[in-house]
Amino acid sequence: MSEFTTRWQLRLLAAQHDLVDACGGIARVMEKTGYSKGQVGRWNGGIDRDLMSLGVVLTLEEDCGRPFVTAVMAEFHGRTLTDASDNGKRVAHLEEQVAGLVEQAGRLVVETVKARADGIVTPNEATILRGISSKISGLTAAIDDALAGVQAAGGLKVVGGE
Repeated sequence: MSEFTTRWQLRLLAAQHDLVDACGGIARVMEKTGYSKGQVGRWNGGIDRDLMSLGVVLTLEEDCGRPFVTAVMAEFHGRTLTDASDNGKRVAHLEEQVAGLVEQAGRLVVETVKARADGIVTPNEATILRGISSKISGLTAAIDDALAGVQAAGGLKVVGGE
């Protein structure tokens, strides 16, 4: 069994910070847990940091759907978190998001070339390009969110590969 060292405590504190961010920041965590701004701030960082109670950890991890603190606690005991029933779906969804991003990026290139062909980008063409760019931003945010979940869970595994 590992010794609970400063390194492990710092990892838990960093996981708490990530958890507060994933749940929408200090104000949202205050609403969700009923704790004061000062207390949530001590969980989130600063000089005098506190560890969250298990009840708060469980509440917030359920709220954001990511096991930030639980994953560190499991790792402390030499374990990892897995969700075998969901892994294939998560991998497929991530691949689908990345494919959508590539598709929209290609579309943006094509539409940009078309718009610049006559040397003038009209307001209508700019509207089309902004729409595509907005879709790309949404896909990028969704991919970042999915990958943050993968990091928190300690990775994704494809069992029986496809």
